[in-house]
Amino acid sequence: MPLIIILDDRITNRNIFSRLAASIAEDVEVEAFGDPTEALSFLATRTPDLVITDFKMPTMTGAEFTRRFRQLAGCEDVPVIAITVYEERSFRLEALEAGATDFLLSPVDHAEFLTRARNLLRMRRQGLIIKSKAVSLERELEDSERSREALLRDSRQRLAQVIDTVPALISAHDREGACIFLNAHMADFAGLDQAAAIGRPAAELIGPERAQRSLALDQLVFRSARALPSYEEEVSDREGIRRAFVVTKSPLSDAAGRVIAVLTTALDITDRKVAESHLVHLAHHDALTGLANRTLLQDRMRREIARARRGERFMALHLVDLDRFKSVNDALGHHRGDELLRIVADRLRHIVRETDTVARLGGDEYAVLQSDVRNADEARDFAKRLISAIGEPFRIAGEDIVVGASLGVVLYPGDGEDTDELIKNADIAMYRAKAEERNALRFFSADMVTAAREGITLETDLRRAIANREFELHYQPQIDLRSGRIVGAEALVRWRHPKRGLVRPLDFLPFAEETGIIIPINEWVMREACREAKSWQRMGLPRLRVGVNLSPIQFRKLAMRDLVVDVLRESTLEPELLDLEITETILMQNAEAVAAELTELRKLGVTFSIDDFGTGYSSLAYVKKFPVDRLKIDQGFVRNMKSDPNDAAIVRAIINLGHSLGIETVAEGVDSQDQVRLLRAEGCEEAQGYLFAKPLPAAEFVALVRENATMKLSA
Repeated sequence: MPLIIILDDRITNRNIFSRLAASIAEDVEVEAFGDPTEALSFLATRTPDLVITDFKMPTMTGAEFTRRFRQLAGCEDVPVIAITVYEERSFRLEALEAGATDFLLSPVDHAEFLTRARNLLRMRRQGLIIKSKAVSLERELEDSERSREALLRDSRQRLAQVIDTVPALISAHDREGACIFLNAHMADFAGLDQAAAIGRPAAELIGPERAQRSLALDQLVFRSARALPSYEEEVSDREGIRRAFVVTKSPLSDAAGRVIAVLTTALDITDRKVAESHLVHLAHHDALTGLANRTLLQDRMRREIARARRGERFMALHLVDLDRFKSVNDALGHHRGDELLRIVADRLRHIVRETDTVARLGGDEYAVLQSDVRNADEARDFAKRLISAIGEPFRIAGEDIVVGASLGVVLYPGDGEDTDELIKNADIAMYRAKAEERNALRFFSADMVTAAREGITLETDLRRAIANREFELHYQPQIDLRSGRIVGAEALVRWRHPKRGLVRPLDFLPFAEETGIIIPINEWVMREACREAKSWQRMGLPRLRVGVNLSPIQFRKLAMRDLVVDVLRESTLEPELLDLEITETILMQNAEAVAAELTELRKLGVTFSIDDFGTGYSSLAYVKKFPVDRLKIDQGFVRNMKSDPNDAAIVRAIINLGHSLGIETVAEGVDSQDQVRLLRAEGCEEAQGYLFAKPLPAAEFVALVRENATMKLSA
């Protein structure tokens, strides 16, 4: 029973090498060690048939281990394979001089490992003495009385043994095509007996068709006496699996310089070709979905553009962006979001034709290249099918998720000259669809470019406005409907542009929300509102509550507690006088996390109002879960409550809901005494609107409070 010793300080390598060694034959015994000292202790009692040792180990190098091993009784001629990551000659010589028989470079090729191990075990069974290739000849010259001819024969034998271990298919054929040599790898690949193959014609060894091609090339070598340029060839192995090889053919000459044979070397590059193919695929495809990426999409677009120029048909590019995808990520986690992205990719694949291309450009953005489009109507119908497919519910984690999609569509020719311009214009159209409606499509038009440029200008102006302090606050008073007193004010930001004058909030706030510029704007609003509210007290005004609006994006991206703590410390405003107005969108984006954040803020003493209450579909179900102090009834209901019984019923229901939960109600948009009478009759606690005052600059608000601390209300 052959005994193989494995020595490697890494357990992963030990397991791999042990498994490989055990597969050599059924009766092989394998012992694995991680410590060289333990291995030597074991080997003092057992003589192995083969030792495989790592070169670099923390307690003892493979060279030192081999030296000590060679000193053990009966171990002088046991083959030793040293495994090393070093390709430098010095490291190889160090291993060989220490007594190693052979070496393998790490990472180890499994097939090469098995071939070399089998060859060395076979030679040991045949009684061959294996010594260090680097120093064996020199030592034998000193210690042996063999003749020069014997040494040469021994060297040739050793050379044949070395060639047997080379991980390539090596063979040699004479002028008649008869095999005069083949190594173990070649014999194993062809399923031949190595000795019996000598003298047989190539057609019997590698098949007639392949032999004919190979021998024709051999004749070129015989005629030119030069090596041929290497070439690639695919060959089926014994299992019928196609393998790729790079083949070289070189002349073998006798002492007189005459070419007597051709040496053929075939190096297996199948794994390299597979890896290269995989890298090429990764370079042109999205790793998550397997769809084409931007690079491949643009390549396909260039080809379609060339075809469209030659014919009379169009090419359409559909840019697809998922709606509400971030909500899925926030609610279910990124791994579920990735699952959704893969399902979307599959749906898009099933819609398109083989000539079309589906790509993922990044995030939740896809592109569909529609070839051979006859007209805009055909592109429109196709885009509607895309929207319809994505609009169907997605089954994710046992739940039905609905996201929808916004599409921007461009046509070639007409909407762009090259791929970059077409993608840019499709992106502009897609954002127009998302901004105006969502779950809709828009075809690109030239006016969208103008709007996009205006957006760039607006963004630049807003960022400059923050730096130049061009914003100011106006305050709309909030009235206690029971006493008529002014009890607080909602702080509303205004932008005084140096050229355009006072800019309407609707002209810049939605854009600021979309671009994220709302975050520094709202932070400034909170700091300024709290500072001014505290200054009103120093002027002798009553302690007034100030309401500050928070945007969903601000609440999502900022640590709100840290900001509020800093603002209150800086302004010295009493916490109970800061009222944070939040929307139902904030409450819905991640209910549990938001509830925890609001609870932490409540501990500071601040209060909360839900703005525009009644417009969200989840209002009644969710309001009880959050620490809310006030419900601000949306002005749309208040405005028509006298003329529309449905609006009146909604206002009444919100007030009753507030009473049942111990929450006050504030009516927005009050502009008539009739509304005041109805609200007071229903028990609404507070109101704000043009009846009392429009939003006022700080100085005018202070003057209003001093002159009319109590408003006159109708009975």
